[in-house]
Amino acid sequence: MPPLVYLIYGIPGSGRRELLFDLVEGGLQEDEPAVYFRPEGEARSSSDQHLEALPNLTVVDWRLKDGKLAHGKFTAAPEKIFVLAPGTSDPAEVAEALKAWIDRNGCPLGRILTVVHCAFLSEHPEARAWHEACIHFSDVVVLNRRVDAGNKWVRDFENEFASRRYPCRFTIMKKGRVENPPELLEPEARRLSLFFDELEPIEEDEFEELQPEDRKPDPYIQRLESGQRARPIPDIVKSLPDDFKGA
Repeated sequence: MPPLVYLIYGIPGSGRRELLFDLVEGGLQEDEPAVYFRPEGEARSSSDQHLEALPNLTVVDWRLKDGKLAHGKFTAAPEKIFVLAPGTSDPAEVAEALKAWIDRNGCPLGRILTVVHCAFLSEHPEARAWHEACIHFSDVVVLNRRVDAGNKWVRDFENEFASRRYPCRFTIMKKGRVENPPELLEPEARRLSLFFDELEPIEEDEFEELQPEDRKPDPYIQRLESGQRARPIPDIVKSLPDDFKGA
């Protein structure tokens, strides 16, 4: 069986690596081999040494190269592959590269998770559009760093997506842990985007606006004749304070 692939979005310092450690340590069997695609060139965090010490986890650097997912060689035969999206990357570029990689390698997608740094986002609403793009592709949204944001902000944030009928699941991370790591790894699609799903082709319809939602191109992936995305995503780097950019 080919390995299941998991993608984790989030800004630097949001707790992506903490979540990954919890998913591997708490969600996998001790002898279940896994591979961690670590974003090349990203600054180390305190969680890196813990991840590297896990006996069942092989660490491989990866990067986006000409729109493709390029990674180092590995000889492990993993049952799961965890891809950490660079914290300052374009979510659509990562999704498109990952889709091409899993199609080429015959690996099914497990789930996509987004870690939200609640304190940061509550203070920087201009970063909302970037996070919404991540959540558009995500099956699970992990709310982290919540204390400084306040309970009302966290509750309103979650309720807004519920009111818009987003199917993704919201959960919290407390002290680097989620409540049920194995449950988060269940390969059940709960994402709004259908970009990673196999759909039967249909004939082109001149009345494209009348096509059902599951037949329309993903708005974050679709390109116009100019080559620009139909729904461009703002550069998250412009919203990050200097102390976030290298964390």
